[in-house]
Amino acid sequence: MDRDRVNIPPLPKTKDQLKEKNRKLRKELDTLRRQYRENVWSVIENLKRHYDETKHDLTPSYETLKRLIKISTSDEVLEGCRVPEHKHSVQNKGIDHSFNHHSTACMETHLQNAVASRYEPRKGTGGLLQSCREFSGRGDNHAVQQRRREVADMHKSEIAEENDELKHHIQCYDSKFLRAHNRLNKLRQEYSASKQYLPPKRYRLLKEMIETVVEDSKLKPD
Repeated sequence: MDRDRVNIPPLPKTKDQLKEKNRKLRKELDTLRRQYRENVWSVIENLKRHYDETKHDLTPSYETLKRLIKISTSDEVLEGCRVPEHKHSVQNKGIDHSFNHHSTACMETHLQNAVASRYEPRKGTGGLLQSCREFSGRGDNHAVQQRRREVADMHKSEIAEENDELKHHIQCYDSKFLRAHNRLNKLRQEYSASKQYLPPKRYRLLKEMIETVVEDSKLKPD
């Protein structure tokens, strides 16, 4: 009997179903964007602001830099940099779950390539980042504005296309969370390793460590 069964493909989604999916995806993206700004970007902005203030100090701000790094790499901060659970996380789209936050650099690269190959014909990290910029309106593709029209004005095929773009953009934020976790975790490790040096050399190293984090443009939200 089983041999006579025919695999029937799922019925195409109606326009109303696609519109409802679009609404949910936009809500998911808004939530993820807000979580990133509150839990991650606020920490990096605070680190940059206070670090910039030390540049005007007449004497070396050795203790200030130490305090800034400790605050910015606490267990609570690193926990906030973990990718939040959400429906369209790349981790639900074929990512190898053996990757974990103890190897975030490897996982970040794996995630970027997975997103790029799944949703974007331009393979690799370059295509991923360009596509994220385009969808957020900061790329060179002028068709972006058409994609972001109100759903009510779109044809069915356009809604389906935007839904895929929304999934892609949601997963760009997964990459940002992982990159931030990797940066701040490495900052904490380097801070600990720098204790072997005398203050003059360590002071210079602390400045370089902080600058590596705050000057990483890929951490900026859209």
